[in-house]
Amino acid sequence: MHTCTRTVTMVGLLGLVALVGAGCSKSIQSDVGSKSFEPAPSQSKSAGQDAPVSQFGSLPGDSNGKSSGKGSGEERVSEGVAVAKAESSGSSRQQEMQQEAAATAEAGLDDVFFAYDSWKLSEDGKQALSKDAEWLKTNGSQKLAVEGHCDERGTQAYNLVLGQKRAKAVRNYLVELGVAGNRITIVSYGKDRPFCKESNESCYQRNRRGHLVVSGK
Repeated sequence: MHTCTRTVTMVGLLGLVALVGAGCSKSIQSDVGSKSFEPAPSQSKSAGQDAPVSQFGSLPGDSNGKSSGKGSGEERVSEGVAVAKAESSGSSRQQEMQQEAAATAEAGLDDVFFAYDSWKLSEDGKQALSKDAEWLKTNGSQKLAVEGHCDERGTQAYNLVLGQKRAKAVRNYLVELGVAGNRITIVSYGKDRPFCKESNESCYQRNRRGHLVVSGK
């Protein structure tokens, strides 16, 4: 009888141990499971920190993007003036510039040069335009393009507007001298088409100009 009782007791104890063990096992798995989900918020948080938007905010390109000043500058220029896009500075562009220079030289037209950050015509510029006007009145079938150019200093938007004012000053003076306004078109290249590419005052002076080009009959 005592033997039977001890057997039952041992069986009961073994069953209790099994239940406790199972409970402990579930608790450990549950802890592991909860810990496995803890990094998730930190991962999503770090993902937010590494998002491209925050990185782009510090890129220098944004200052160019803010150069929506550039866009507004182009809109201002577009009021009564064509704005040309920069072209690749390859051999084809060099040939084109040489052809334009040859056509201008053959016609006897002189460019007009400007002081820094100015679109006011100098006395030398007015004398050059007086000569140009005589040629244009003599060759009444010819049309003229006046290009406004600037040196490399300043923003793209600012120089587009400045180039426009320079080209406009040239056209207006030619009209005052008796050349029909509908024969003259103006375009601003800003600092996109430098005649000289060195960063010194001698070069800057050559690039601040109203460039006259015979555009056809």
